[in-house]
Amino acid sequence: MRIDPASPAQWTALLLIGASGILLLYNTLPVALAYPRAGTTALVLFSLFAIPFWWLRGRVADRLALPAAALVVGLVWGATVAVMTSLFGSRALHGLLATANGPAWAERWSPVLAAPVVEEVVKAAGVVLVVAIAWGRVHGVLDGIVLGAFCGVGFQIVEGYAFAMSSTVLNRAGDVVEPVVAVFIVRGVLAGLWSHAVFTAIAGAGVAYAATRRTMRSVWIAAGALAGVIALHALWNSPLLRDGLGLGAFGVLAGVMVKGLPAVLIVWWLVRWAKRTEAPVAREPEAEAA
Repeated sequence: MRIDPASPAQWTALLLIGASGILLLYNTLPVALAYPRAGTTALVLFSLFAIPFWWLRGRVADRLALPAAALVVGLVWGATVAVMTSLFGSRALHGLLATANGPAWAERWSPVLAAPVVEEVVKAAGVVLVVAIAWGRVHGVLDGIVLGAFCGVGFQIVEGYAFAMSSTVLNRAGDVVEPVVAVFIVRGVLAGLWSHAVFTAIAGAGVAYAATRRTMRSVWIAAGALAGVIALHALWNSPLLRDGLGLGAFGVLAGVMVKGLPAVLIVWWLVRWAKRTEAPVAREPEAEAA
């Protein structure tokens, strides 16, 4: 995927990613330099999120038409533009909710009503932009699923890293890895599989469906996919079953499964449906040899 100076979509992506990358470094670099051991550990651990989705890409590679560069752009968008936009956007909506209903109410319900809307919309916007850049290269729904997953993985890595470093600073024990590992267990082991990558994979499926069908019905399906993802994210962030109904660790784990498993099952069904209905990508002999 070459950069075409005449493409507004490509220049839009470059400018937004560049500006967001600078903001991201401004917000994270001082802490990373102050806690290098914790920062390196956090980056390595949360980068593990990418492994299952890289595996998924390999499993459906014969049906993917998007070039690797498109997936990289999606991942970088999620790690920069989506993260920084969500940071400021969620804060703004939190302030509006606090003004309307009080700080305590906003503190409890902002993760349910504000964060899912901002985060899922801006991640889906990245998928739309990459599809616009690679217009004509989207073969089917599987392209959108993988692209969405990569965009979500980028977001997930940076968000997990930020939480881990914040916990390290608040711990006041210096450059140690224990707070990082604790955050990774909660946000990686317990919550990693059914988080941003899975949500954006569903939205990406809707975008690819609309891009390949190009009908009003397909546009409404894409909009419905995004609305559904926002609802799934709101459910995940909600206080529902957070205490495990008083059943201890087993109850908490069961609550996590109940809230998170639907999104995973949807992606699993979408992949199976797409593999049944979409033919393998026809590749030129020279490209296969390369």
